[in-house]
Amino acid sequence: MSDSLKVIKKVLIVGGTHGNESTGVYLLRKWQQRPELLERDGLQIDTLLANPKAVTANQRYIDKDLNRCFSSAVLNDKSLQGEEINLAHKLVKQLGGKGQCQYDLIIDLHTSTASMGANLVLTRHDKFHHTMMAYMSKQRDDVVVTSEAEMIPDHHFLCALADKNLIVEIGPVAQGLLHHETIEKTEQVTYQLLDFVERWNQQNLTDIPSKLTVYEYTGKVCFPTDENGNISATISKTIQGKDFQSLDDEAIVFNTMEDKDIVIGDIKKYREKFSYVHPDNETLFLSFINEAAYYDNQFAFCTLKKKTIDL
Repeated sequence: MSDSLKVIKKVLIVGGTHGNESTGVYLLRKWQQRPELLERDGLQIDTLLANPKAVTANQRYIDKDLNRCFSSAVLNDKSLQGEEINLAHKLVKQLGGKGQCQYDLIIDLHTSTASMGANLVLTRHDKFHHTMMAYMSKQRDDVVVTSEAEMIPDHHFLCALADKNLIVEIGPVAQGLLHHETIEKTEQVTYQLLDFVERWNQQNLTDIPSKLTVYEYTGKVCFPTDENGNISATISKTIQGKDFQSLDDEAIVFNTMEDKDIVIGDIKKYREKFSYVHPDNETLFLSFINEAAYYDNQFAFCTLKKKTIDL
């Protein structure tokens, strides 16, 4: 039996990987008080508050984004120091490194300030992950499946310590905010994922769709900046909140301080400036539009292409 078809026995649900994404933190506390809500036949389900100091500070991170610390390159770099680097090494010892993780599946709960819907993020492609995504797409009409497997072979996400893993990204919601609808949606998605795992183990999955729509990441686009490196344009109101909608070359993406519009076609002319790497012959989709967490790197949005996978 291939690894992707094995029975799942231990599941870890993570919150607080980013300290100002309060939904997962709130739900972990709820489940600690009411563990029966997570119980599923044949499963050991544990929870983990990943970055307690960042949670206390209500900051995304203290020194470095924890969710960028689990690649081999980072873990093996002895020159790197700081709270999250030390924490990453501690978590690897606690949970087990890649290929040795004590958990069969890690689900990491996140939120976004962008209009991501119920975004489920893949880091690998196999029968288990594709079936799980197809199941969730049938359960919910707000599910959007994205893949980062193509861009990062040795993934830096915490959840990637386990062979089977998933990021749940719900948005839009402000950082540090406890928002009832967002909490409710995240909770529902988590229960549906656990229901899937239970049924997967029991080989009790029927009417799974034969095709799966996935948006594959192709790159990131930076904000325009002035000669001093300051952001000199805003996200255009014409694309704000329109994550995962297709755009043509005339779509306005930025409005400058001179009140000039910059369209997608202009970005293609200045790839070096805007770090634009989307294939020319692919329909363009955007996500994480105006994501507040990405301002530290001056990222305006990500680019994606749409793909259909036959199951």
